[in-house]
Amino acid sequence: MRNSLKAVSAAILVAGVATAGAAFAVEASEVSLAYADGYVGTDGQFHAWASRSEAIDFRGKHIDQYRAWRHDDPRHKNDK
Repeated sequence: MRNSLKAVSAAILVAGVATAGAAFAVEASEVSLAYADGYVGTDGQFHAWASRSEAIDFRGKHIDQYRAWRHDDPRHKNDK
């Protein structure tokens, strides 16, 4: 019985790690410009970040594509 519980616990842990890895599915090649609240994809559409962690991860890896303001901030209308 204990081995079964350990096996189930291990399976849940592996599934959780796989799911966490999938949370960062946005690739730099899919992004024209990234903002604090989301990104504009190569399709020209705005996409919100799935989570704050996703935004932080993308910003850390692709700072050249990231702008530290909201995509609709009127103060940065011409700063694209």
